[in-house]
Amino acid sequence: MKRLAVILAGSTLALSAHAVNWSKVSDSQTGSTFSLDLDSIESSDINIIDEKSVENITVSIRRTYPTQKSVTKNIAKGVTKKSKEADIHHSDQQWLISCKDASYYRRAYVNYAADGKVIKSWQSEQPILTTKDFKVTTPKTISRLLVEQSCKNYEQAK
Repeated sequence: MKRLAVILAGSTLALSAHAVNWSKVSDSQTGSTFSLDLDSIESSDINIIDEKSVENITVSIRRTYPTQKSVTKNIAKGVTKKSKEADIHHSDQQWLISCKDASYYRRAYVNYAADGKVIKSWQSEQPILTTKDFKVTTPKTISRLLVEQSCKNYEQAK
């Protein structure tokens, strides 16, 4: 089952792995860079059961982490554990966005090491979505910038 989840998450994000049109949106205070794939923005046929008349879009998002030194934590006397985030070079995510209320639902992600190997992947198994599944973004945050830029580019491309 875990292998199937990796295959599904990989296929969901296959387009983002071959994206040729990444557009930088913002840098975070921690040094991560957030970009969206302009070529991946499209209308979604996924229906939200309690919001019939809203057109949603899908987009591929990339978070590139800053180069980090190997971080270890002492978890017991003489035992150290390497920080998992230090291994991640970038994370490709697929969001389902509602431009109506600047909200999103993360459908899948794949975390990659610097050598391109998959570290972790996940894909939503929810067959039915409601507006409660969406995360409403807060003004002046990176997630709001990503949603607004995606919606703006979608409208311009129409």
